[in-house]
Amino acid sequence: MYFSSNQKYDIWNLKYCSYCIAIFILWLSFLSGCSFSPSPNKFLKNDFEEYKIKRVAVLPFYNRSTTVAAGGIVTKAFIGELYDSGKFEVEFPGNVKKFIVRERIIIRKGIGSDHIKLIGKRLNVDAVIIGYVKKYESEGKKKTTQIPVISVGARMIHADSCSILWIGQNSRRGDDYETIFGIGRIKFLADLSREVVKELIETIP
Repeated sequence: MYFSSNQKYDIWNLKYCSYCIAIFILWLSFLSGCSFSPSPNKFLKNDFEEYKIKRVAVLPFYNRSTTVAAGGIVTKAFIGELYDSGKFEVEFPGNVKKFIVRERIIIRKGIGSDHIKLIGKRLNVDAVIIGYVKKYESEGKKKTTQIPVISVGARMIHADSCSILWIGQNSRRGDDYETIFGIGRIKFLADLSREVVKELIETIP
C-alpha cells in the first residue's frame, strides 16, 4: 500500500502523540505510587556534641503494642542497626539484662535517675537509651494484602547528668516505601522494624 508524504507524516505524528501520552500516564502512575512520608520526629539537645558520647547501653524497649514479642524484636533491631551505624560503642545486651535483673528494674514502671547513673558507673557507658513500641501489627483482612504498621519511640539520656540528649519517634507503614507497581513495598514486620529504627538512628549525630 502506498502512502503519500502527508499521510506518512500524519501516521508518524499519531505514533509520536501516542508515545507521549503513554509516557505521561506512566509518569502520573509513578507519582501516585511514590510516598512522601514525613521524616522521623526528633529533639536534639543544642550542645549534644559537647557531651562527647562514645559508649551507650540500650535497655529493652517497653512494649505498648498488642504483639507480645514486639518489644524484644524492636530492641534487637535497634541494637543491631546502632552497632552497624558505627556511631557509638554498644554495651553487650547480656550485661544490660544482668544489670536489670540484679537491680530488679521493671521497664514498664520506668527507670529513675538513680538507676541511670548506676548504669553509667557499673557498665561504664556515657549514655543510656530507653524506648517503647507503640504499634507493631499488620493491617488488612487478607494475609496476601496485609500491610505492616510500626510506631516506635526512643530517647538518649546522659548517664552522669541525666539530661535528655535526644528524642526520636518514627511511625511507618510498609507501603510508605512503595513506588510504582508495588516496587519497594515492605511486606513483613521484621523488615519494617529494621527500617524504622534505622531511620530513627540516622537522626542522631
